[in-house]
Amino acid sequence: MSLVKRWSKSPIFKFQFAIILAVLLIGAGCENTDPVVNPGDTPNPNWVITVENDMTSSMTAVVKVSFAQSEGILAAFIGSDCCGVTTSENYIDGRYNLYISPSEQGEDVQLKFYSPDLKRIFVAKKTFKYVNNDHLGSPSNPYTPEWAVAK
Repeated sequence: MSLVKRWSKSPIFKFQFAIILAVLLIGAGCENTDPVVNPGDTPNPNWVITVENDMTSSMTAVVKVSFAQSEGILAAFIGSDCCGVTTSENYIDGRYNLYISPSEQGEDVQLKFYSPDLKRIFVAKKTFKYVNNDHLGSPSNPYTPEWAVAK
């Protein structure tokens, strides 16, 4: 009996072949979801502030988006209310100066970032509390959240 026929009848060979086949099939069905490798097609959300701008109640965040290659749009949300949006004047050396002015004290602030290069919206994995007259991050030590792809 030839060597190939003996191997093909071996239970160990059949098990190894089944494992290799399963790995190849699983690998073939996986899509690379890395947004840098596989950009999306999400249009610019054109976020606008939806709360009344109260100059007596505000917080400033200096935020660095570590993966961004160029200027994008950073916005702050409390629930579904947009309480801060960056403009091109607020983008300096890879950092965003974000003015946040919500209607309530102590609420959780969620950051969202739109990357025009990657055509995706990203959401900060962690929220932070709004504190009147406070700062989050600084020009020398910006707040650098971790991000997840939202769209």
